[in-house]
Amino acid sequence: MICPRCKENKAHRSHRSSLKDRFMKVFEMIPYRCHACSERFYAYRAGEKSDRLRTREEQKIMQLRRKLKWRKSKVELIAYGCGFLLFLVFLYMTIQHRVPTE
Repeated sequence: MICPRCKENKAHRSHRSSLKDRFMKVFEMIPYRCHACSERFYAYRAGEKSDRLRTREEQKIMQLRRKLKWRKSKVELIAYGCGFLLFLVFLYMTIQHRVPTE
């Protein structure tokens, strides 16, 4: 992460410690601290397009993670959909099955 104050690539994620940090979490803002100048700042979690704060390698890593997460989500969605359809077929077959009368 690139520090907005000193422009060094020495910033790291900082621990959430105050009420302000917890409040900023609602807006997807994460605290960072720079090793070089000790500046503390916030950056958007999904800010992969920001050339000011992210290096090219970080941007590529974030894009890859997002792509893999989407693939996993698609597979889960398809699996749950198939399971739901099988449940509906089972329910339909159960309801349609009639006991013969004597």
